[in-house]
Amino acid sequence: MLAEVFTSTPHPTLDLAMSDVRLDFSFDALCADFEDIQPSDLADRVSQMLGARYLEETYPESKKLVRGAVWGQSLRPIISLHVQITDKITTMSGTRQPVHVHFLFLEAAPQTYISEEALKIMGIEDAVVAGETLVGSNDHVRLPVKINGYMVNVARSPSASHFAHLNILGEDLIRASGANAYYGGNPPNFELAFP
Repeated sequence: MLAEVFTSTPHPTLDLAMSDVRLDFSFDALCADFEDIQPSDLADRVSQMLGARYLEETYPESKKLVRGAVWGQSLRPIISLHVQITDKITTMSGTRQPVHVHFLFLEAAPQTYISEEALKIMGIEDAVVAGETLVGSNDHVRLPVKINGYMVNVARSPSASHFAHLNILGEDLIRASGANAYYGGNPPNFELAFP
């Protein structure tokens, strides 16, 4: 039986950060101890653990229960979710089909980040975003994508960062979808349950 650790219940500190006060969450600070997750791990060992090939096209579907895995000695929750560009994005390359993106789930991250490599597969390196774009205090454009069928405005993992290859699943997907995250058991397991 898995123990519920993360839920969609609003976190008071996070609510404050999301409303009036903007906390300065640096991408490198969020990823400070992830140096053991190498770019090749996502395509190799992590893909094997999750049973989904990294950045491979898949069929559009929204799963109610997505099982992840617990990675490394630090027992980090990692999960593969379908990511698809929305109709608000016009691209000359890439795919409109969803692709498997492996995310490291960080409850402390208010924002979801997607790596340059994953965005390139979807054609976002040459994209034009129609309508409103969201710009944060650090002037990073937020890109409208669907993650497991739910609309989320994601940021690009900063290319100058030592951890630019990581995809970070933040609290914004949990809020947008009403999902519950479960982490626990022996051996440890991780999963997201969507309504």
